[in-house]
Amino acid sequence: VFLVNVFSSSPPGMPRKRKERQRQECPSECVGCGDAATGYNYEAPSCNACKTFFRRTVLKGQEYSTCLKDGACSKNKSLNPCRACRLERCIEAGMNPFLIITLEDPDSNPVVQRALRRGICEDPSPSTSTASSSSLQISPSIKMTMSPNVIECSFDRIISELLHLEDALQALRINPKVDPRPHEYRLNTLLPNRSMLSLTSEHLNDPPCDPTIKPVDKGPPMPFRHPNAKKNWPFADLVFSIEYMKTFTFFSDLKIEDQKALCRHVSIMCSHLTLAFTSFEKKSCISLTPDGNMPHNGFVPEDRVHERRLHHGIIHLLWELEMDTTEYVLIKAIIVCNPAIEGLSLSHKSELEKEQIKYSKALLSYVITKRGHKEGPIAYTGMMSLIRFLTDIMKNHKNWHVLRQAMLYVPGQPVNPSLYDDIYDF
Repeated sequence: VFLVNVFSSSPPGMPRKRKERQRQECPSECVGCGDAATGYNYEAPSCNACKTFFRRTVLKGQEYSTCLKDGACSKNKSLNPCRACRLERCIEAGMNPFLIITLEDPDSNPVVQRALRRGICEDPSPSTSTASSSSLQISPSIKMTMSPNVIECSFDRIISELLHLEDALQALRINPKVDPRPHEYRLNTLLPNRSMLSLTSEHLNDPPCDPTIKPVDKGPPMPFRHPNAKKNWPFADLVFSIEYMKTFTFFSDLKIEDQKALCRHVSIMCSHLTLAFTSFEKKSCISLTPDGNMPHNGFVPEDRVHERRLHHGIIHLLWELEMDTTEYVLIKAIIVCNPAIEGLSLSHKSELEKEQIKYSKALLSYVITKRGHKEGPIAYTGMMSLIRFLTDIMKNHKNWHVLRQAMLYVPGQPVNPSLYDDIYDF
């Protein structure tokens, strides 16, 4: 098994054609359409819409060769470009199709070949075929066929985006004025709106700016409360986890019913992991909210088995794994991209599987780089066990909610459903 340090400098003999950009701040203008850019996507400053357009065009191998406006797009840059001119601008500005993780068969892809002919990007395939670069086997079920310099760049970008996204999530959690309450939100109202994480993304200074977070000047305003109001943390973290999920590019491609199915299965797991890891970072052995509250005054009785597993057990596993922030954000991304959910359409299952494999590759390579060839795979297996532990807690949570609702039910009285009912309805 040949393993590569994907976070080291690019190997000699495989130089990059264009210099690495110094991204100390967000770019201002998208190269594809001229709108506000949200970050560097595939090595070019662009908005989320043009990032998605370029990715879909490359994956479909769709060529747009003729301007639909008789050349007006190139003459007047203020016009909204047609698809042909939009693609031309993306390629000319340096969008690199080889950074699309799920790219298959680039030799027969007309968009990739067009970029290569222009000299915009380099073919990452090595000039000579060797076992160490042409087929990188890191796991019986995860194989990498990209060369080391492309793997390095791709994984580095994946991790950077997830870390930036986590910063936005934590900024939202500690904002004292953002306080979602039960019966104010349902899945039908949460899912169509832009992510609340955009409320905090403009205050983050660490590059790269997350391309999945939309501009803050659009969409309905968030309801604000008095700064001294005490948050309902289980519910708030549930809402914030759904908002976190909505920032993933693939999520907007799902049908609304598939979005609901995904939220029902993984949002609770994400909220539990978020609370556990932030408590672990503060060196607490029990769940600790941002405002300093702990369940049962700091110790859950031993006879409350489910609560002990939730408030002590997850953190205990994090201590055993000695998990760092990068491993945590990758694990959470793997949880979000769960293709094994009943009710998902086959096409969306395939897309989620590709996304999950992408994050799994990044995690396995990272832990091997950090922990070594011997301890890395063991740590990776332990992290997969953590996901199973979270799944078990989530199922127990569902059973507890159903039992509680049955005990509170009074015949003849109207039922006021909440987001909890939407989440546990599976």
